[in-house]
Amino acid sequence: MGMAASQARYLGLTARKTNVEYEGQQINQARTALANQSANTFNDLLALEVPTAPSTQDYTTTQYSYEDGTVGETITSMEPISNDPDGYNYLVTHYHYADVYTGVENIKRNPQVYVNDRIENKEIEENKVEASVDPATGETTYAVKGKDCSAYDETDEEQKALYDELSNSFSDIKNADPANLLTYKDAGGKYHFVLRDQVEAAANGTGEMSDYYLKNSKPTSETIEANAIAKTTDPVTGASSYLVNGNQCVKYDENNEVYKTAYDKAVAENPSLGKLNPEQLYTYNDKYGGIHFISQDDIDGVMTGAAAATDYSVTSGVPVSIGNIDLEIYDPTDKEQLSAYEQILKDWPESDFAASEPPIYTWVSNGQRYFASYEDLMASWESAPDPALPTENQNSLKYYCAKDVSTKIEVTERALIDFNSEGRAETIKFEDSSVVRTLNAETITDEAAYNDAMNQYNYDQTVYEKAIQDINAKTEKIQEQDRTLELRLRQLDTEQEALQTEMEAVKKVIDKNIESTFKTFE
Repeated sequence: MGMAASQARYLGLTARKTNVEYEGQQINQARTALANQSANTFNDLLALEVPTAPSTQDYTTTQYSYEDGTVGETITSMEPISNDPDGYNYLVTHYHYADVYTGVENIKRNPQVYVNDRIENKEIEENKVEASVDPATGETTYAVKGKDCSAYDETDEEQKALYDELSNSFSDIKNADPANLLTYKDAGGKYHFVLRDQVEAAANGTGEMSDYYLKNSKPTSETIEANAIAKTTDPVTGASSYLVNGNQCVKYDENNEVYKTAYDKAVAENPSLGKLNPEQLYTYNDKYGGIHFISQDDIDGVMTGAAAATDYSVTSGVPVSIGNIDLEIYDPTDKEQLSAYEQILKDWPESDFAASEPPIYTWVSNGQRYFASYEDLMASWESAPDPALPTENQNSLKYYCAKDVSTKIEVTERALIDFNSEGRAETIKFEDSSVVRTLNAETITDEAAYNDAMNQYNYDQTVYEKAIQDINAKTEKIQEQDRTLELRLRQLDTEQEALQTEMEAVKKVIDKNIESTFKTFE
């Protein structure tokens, strides 16, 4: 090999060796970075908290209870108090469950509300109060349940004794002007007291009245509803007419298309109406838009107390059923309906139902009475997407009921607790009672809390195991990369040794070339 060629070869080997050394430095830096990653992974492993399974002992406590009559009371907490002026040593919270009459809101999906004409016939009971005017004196007298009333006579010892006894129980009697008091004797010969202004209102059909008497020797008050039918007289013309359920009646006019249409619908459902003489019919409109028909004979029968009447009615375009259950209009004179409705309003005062205008509709399903507003029923009816199937796929209906609901009744009050020598509470006396009650102690485990803790443990264990797997996988990946780099570094070491050997050989050739060249010129 010539001088120039040897020199070029040596320079090439030097460059190659430099490149190998540089690559080796890069590999060492990469291995250092992997070492840092491995250290961080190990620190992550050390930072992991090993989950601990819950112990039932942690959820087991001593629970105290006692019997309060027929009710079992459970104590949930006993907080010590000191320096109580009345000598009580604990603030105790206890509870029991009781059925509480409660208003409940419900949602009915696709309620299948059906709107149609409501055609009904209802019975109107005989009047309980009758007013008569003496044509000679113009004085009005009254009869209650067929018994004539007279002014209260305080000189009558029997009346006075009854008045005194009733006054002790009823403020209306005690505070009444004696001139406003009327009395009558029932079929058994017992006196009753009534208030003249209430009797007048009941006779006119404008208000109910109270009837006071002794029942089984106990002062009793009975409500008598206002007359369903009352006679009225036009002060200008002197013409007589009637009020039925507070609504003014007029003679039926078959030339009036609205009334004639309603009459025909009512007759179609109630053939008995068609047998009555139309000239003897009266009609009136109720506050819900219904048109009613009633005969003169029935009016007379009710007013004289001789017989009940039949009231026929037609109301167009109103909700008549939910599914296959008929709807009816809420009747506040029905005590069961009134009680349920008032409870709903009490428990849901901010609801749309509480703010809704009459009529309110009601129905009974499986022995439970339910209520819904006219607006909500019509909204469901109008929501059906297919007019050909008006009761299908309707929007949900919000409706209400009142029923007994098991409710937790919790009370916190001061108490005096005595403990035995083992530190267990034995007796308790509350601040509102003189009764000292014996406490029952039992060890209970909060299964729900324990199960929640166990579920949390299982979750934490799964997360922990996943974290371990992730760290192991990451560590394995780092080790694999490090092994690859180490192998490459060994290859570079071998290559560097080969380059060094070759460089030394080339250097010897160069040295010989130099030596031989200088000898030539000696």
